[in-house]
Amino acid sequence: MFGLLIAVIVFGIIFCDCTQKTTDIKLRQTGSSTVLPLAIAWAEQFEGAQIFVSGGGSSHGLNALLMKEADLVDTSRLLKNSDYKIVGCDGNLVNTDGSAMAVCCGVLPTKWIVAYDVLVVVVNNENNWAEELTYAQLYKIFTGDMPAVYWDEVPDLKEKGAPHAKIAIYAPDEASGTYDYFFGTIIKDWGNTTQETKTRLNLGDGAYNPTADDNVILDAIKSNKYAIGFFGFSYIAENPGQLKIVKIAKISGEEYVGASIENIAKYPIVRPLYIYTNGVPNESTDKGKAINTYLRYILSEEGQKIVPEVGFVKMSLVDPTVLPTQLSKLN
Repeated sequence: MFGLLIAVIVFGIIFCDCTQKTTDIKLRQTGSSTVLPLAIAWAEQFEGAQIFVSGGGSSHGLNALLMKEADLVDTSRLLKNSDYKIVGCDGNLVNTDGSAMAVCCGVLPTKWIVAYDVLVVVVNNENNWAEELTYAQLYKIFTGDMPAVYWDEVPDLKEKGAPHAKIAIYAPDEASGTYDYFFGTIIKDWGNTTQETKTRLNLGDGAYNPTADDNVILDAIKSNKYAIGFFGFSYIAENPGQLKIVKIAKISGEEYVGASIENIAKYPIVRPLYIYTNGVPNESTDKGKAINTYLRYILSEEGQKIVPEVGFVKMSLVDPTVLPTQLSKLN
C-alpha cells in the first residue's frame, strides 16, 4: 500500500515499523480492524512520533484506552455504557452520542471523527437472486425475529429464483464496531435495553458464523454459493471481483444503490469512523503535544488525502461541517 510500510505480526498484533524516525516519542494506537489499514497509513506518514499500531476490534481498543494501555483508539462505533461497565465504572456516565460525562479509571474518552466508511453486504459471485435487497429483507436474514432459514423464505426472493437452500451468514462478531453499526442501521434503536429483537447471532440457530477476521468472511462466502455477510467497503476494494456487492434500498420501491465512493450521498449504510483519546491532548507535555499534532495531521488536507487511497471516504464528501468542528476542538 505504501512503500515504506513494514508490518510485523507478533501474537496477533501489528506494529508499524518506525525505525527511520528520529523522534523518541512513542504512541500506542489500537482498536478497530476496519480502521486498521488507515491507521497504519497515517502512522507511517506522520513524522512526529513512533506510532505502534494494532487491531483487535473497537471494544478491545476502548478497553485499552480506559486501562491506560493505549494513547489513541480507533473505533467504528461510539463509546457505549457497556464499555464503562466492563471496567467497573457507571455506565450512566456515557451519553448516547458516544461522549463521556465523567472520567472512568482516570480517563475521559473523547471522540474525533476522522473519516467515513461504506458498509457493504456481500454474497457469492454465483448468487443471482439476492443482488438487490431492502432493509426488510436484510432484517429477515440477519435478525432473530422469525428469520428466514432458507433463501426462498426471504420475502420476494423466491420469485427471483432463490433456491430452497439454507442461508449461511459469515460476518463480524459482537466485539466489532461493524457488527454494532450494521444492526443499529437495520434495527432502529439497536443497543437500547428494551430492544427485544435479537440478532441472528444472539438467536443461536447456527446460521451466523462470527469472526473478527475479514479474510475468513471473504474466503467462506467465496466458497459457499448460499452464503452472505457484511464488512467495510475498503476490504472488498482491496479484493476486487472476489465477491458480489449487494445493492441496497431502505424500502421496496426506492432505488437500489450500490456501494461506491461516487454514490456516497445516496448509499444508505455509511458510518463515521472515530479515534478516541483521553480528553483533548494536552500540549504541555511532549506526548500530549505529539498526540495533538498527530490528530491535526489526520484532519489536515495531507492526512485526508490518504483516506480514499485506502478505500475510505473523506469527511468533506459526506458533511463539510465535520472537519472544521473537529479542528476547533483542538484549538
